[in-house]
Formats: sequence, C-alpha cells, structure tokens
Amino acid sequence: MLGIAGAALALTDVVYQEVAEARDRRRYPPPGRLVNVGGHRLHISRSGDGGPAVVIIPALGGVSTEWLRVRDAVASRTSAAVYDRPGFGWSDPAPGWPTAIGMARDLHALLDAAEIPRPLVLAGHSLGGLLARVYTQLYRDEMAGLALLDSSHPRQADRLPKPGLRSRRAQRWAEVALDYARPLGMRRLRRSLSRQQPRDAQAAFALSSRQRRAEAKELLAFDAICRDTGVIAGELGDLPLTVVTSSERVPGLPENSQAQRARSRFYPAWLGLQKELVALSADSVHVVAQNSGHLVHRDDPDLVARAITDLVRRIRER
Repeated sequence: MLGIAGAALALTDVVYQEVAEARDRRRYPPPGRLVNVGGHRLHISRSGDGGPAVVIIPALGGVSTEWLRVRDAVASRTSAAVYDRPGFGWSDPAPGWPTAIGMARDLHALLDAAEIPRPLVLAGHSLGGLLARVYTQLYRDEMAGLALLDSSHPRQADRLPKPGLRSRRAQRWAEVALDYARPLGMRRLRRSLSRQQPRDAQAAFALSSRQRRAEAKELLAFDAICRDTGVIAGELGDLPLTVVTSSERVPGLPENSQAQRARSRFYPAWLGLQKELVALSADSVHVVAQNSGHLVHRDDPDLVARAITDLVRRIRER
C-alpha cells in the first residue's frame, strides 16, 4: 500500500508540475527575442541606443528579469542587453554539461544572431564574471571594456574559507540532492491551496523543472569552469576594467547573526581576490558597494548602473 501511495504522489507531482509550467508560459511570455543558436534558442532582452553596447551576464542561477532595472538605467546612456543562459528564464535547455568555452561560444553566437554591434562591454556577475573573462580572451578584438560585478575568481575554491561541509564539491552535491528531494509539483500545489501563486516571471522560474536542472548542471560544473577560466583567461593589458565588490556587511542581516559572522570571516579573503581582479588591467577602477551583499544588483542597482555607465564614459573619452 505504501508503494502505491508513493507512486500516486509522484504521479500527482509530475502532472501538476507540467500543467503549472504550461500555465506559467502562457502567463509570462518572453519580453525579448528568442534567437536560434546552433539548435537551441536563447532569450535576449535589449533596450537603448548607442555604443559601446553593454551585455549583462547573470550569475549562476540568475535570470534576465533580475537585471531589468540595471539594464534600463544603462540604456539611458547606451545600448544595453541581458540574456538567459540555456535552461534559464525563457531560454531553451542545451544538451551536455556547461563549460567555460562552451558558454562563451554560445554567447558569441547569440550576439551575432541578435546583431549586437561590436566592440562591446561585458558586465558579468559572479559566475558571469568568469564567462566574461573567457569571452574576452577568445574574442579580444570585439571588446571595448569589461565590468566584473562581485565576480567569482578562478582560484576561490583554494583561497576562500570553507565553512560547513569539508569539501565544496560535496556541499554542491548535497545542495542538489536536497533540492530534488523537495518535489516542485508538491511545492506548487501547497502554494496553490494557500492561494500563493507566483507573483511574477522570476518567481515562476524558481519553480521551473527546466531551470532547476540548468542550475544543478551549472552548480556541479562550477569547479571545472573556475579551473578552465584560470587556464584560459589572462591579463587584460590596458582594456578598460571596472570591478564592483560587495561589502562585508549584508543589508538586513543582524550584526550578531550566524550568517553575518560567517560573512565577516569570509570577507577579507574575498576582498583580496577582488583586488587581484582589479590588477588584471592597467586601466582599472575599483568600486566597493558599501551597502551590498553578493547580490549587488538587488541591494544597490543604482550603484551598479553608475559603475557600468562610468565605464562606458571612460571608453568614449579614450
């Protein structure tokens, strides 16, 4: 009987999830373009005019909708775009595992197909910073400048404190396993019964099976992406660079909370890695966002937009 009940619950979860995702797709159509890139479509949302064009690369698990306020602020000065990697947001999933070079080539094909003019500025957040550096190495003649927004560092696994589980790889596998142990359909059903429907596209994506698979793949591939970036991406010469770094204090976290204490132990090493990124270029600016945690685009979107537009101004003056 227990086996039958378990099978019935699993079937209910799958069916309800499929129905709910189809409803979300009707409710939240893509605000930008879906562009075919070698057999799968990627979503890109663009605004503004002028050059150099700015292309925003979200973090691991990040979607384009999180960046619309920053994109629109930048678009008041120049052309600005943000896109969704495979499986995220409105983009189709892609076969295989994500790699540093594969994601950079995917982005290059997308920008070609979407007719984004070069040279351009890439603005990469967290994992997006690694991708921006690899793209810059592969397509240097297309680059006008680079913005690294609290960017990941290729050596961070070795250089940062390791709270919690003994190895980051084990921690990531545990995160994926725990997430998959919480069926999305049941989560949706409980919210539906309590009349808590997704309030916007971003909330709907957080309950998407497709996006959960894409995020799990990027999370489990993260160490390899870091290693590959360390091998591929080198110095930037005099390419205009802006590095935005989060602060030690996270808005909304009580000073004596466990999370804030862990952040304070972690932050000095993180700041050291950020300073190494600043040193990659002879023409660099370092901005510390005094009121932002790692999600700088949420905590202080105006500061992030100003940092990017100031970079565009520096490039134009050159």
